[in-house]
Amino acid sequence: MSRGPSAAAPRFSAVFYDLDGTLIDSRSGIEASLRIALERYAPDSEPPVLDGLLGRPLADLLRGVLPDLDPAEMPTLAATFIEQYDTTGWRSSRPYPGVPEVLRELADAGVRQFVLTNKRSRPARAILAAHGLAPLLEATYALDAIDPPFPDKAAMAKAACAAHVAPGERLLVVGDSADDRRMAEACGAVFAAAAWGYGDVAAAATTGDGEPDGVAEGAPRAPRAEALVLWQATEIVDLVVSGDADGGRR
Repeated sequence: MSRGPSAAAPRFSAVFYDLDGTLIDSRSGIEASLRIALERYAPDSEPPVLDGLLGRPLADLLRGVLPDLDPAEMPTLAATFIEQYDTTGWRSSRPYPGVPEVLRELADAGVRQFVLTNKRSRPARAILAAHGLAPLLEATYALDAIDPPFPDKAAMAKAACAAHVAPGERLLVVGDSADDRRMAEACGAVFAAAAWGYGDVAAAATTGDGEPDGVAEGAPRAPRAEALVLWQATEIVDLVVSGDADGGRR
């Protein structure tokens, strides 16, 4: 995939990546950890169906799986999940094909790269370190990286932009969910939808249908970010370095 040295500057000087569903496939570890937690605290519940929930903050994930659970039981369920996931669950996460090579090639090209995730800091950093991705990133942001936590990914993105992106710099946001698109909107960045991920934002980007998750129809919101669809991770290099990609532009 390497194209060798080039005199041309990359189209984007910085990239913000989502983690789950964009850089890594974490489904199996989340499902296994959740099953163990449910066996203890909701043994009669149905097996978890995580489609549409993967990549969300832990509290939203648990509420989505068990909407009728007594709120008083939620902290105990969350603690059991965290104990399991932080011990063994995170270890089954794997980078999507081509991701390590993409990050290395862009780092070699001088592109500054960041992860912004709804995942908690501890497992996020463990996963990135285990797969050799951490040294290729300038910083990793998670909701719980500050106290009190960031309220959402858009607020996280604004903080990351203020800290790391100079006015006028070209920023790309790559993710699979409406949350990730809102990160791009918060920063005035170009958004690239990862079609291989868990979310359906890639389909929305190509059809133009529907409202972003969590935004009521007709409610005011920031102008939508310029959007592309990427069908495989290796296309990120072409987009960042040359501005070329096979994905569809909205």
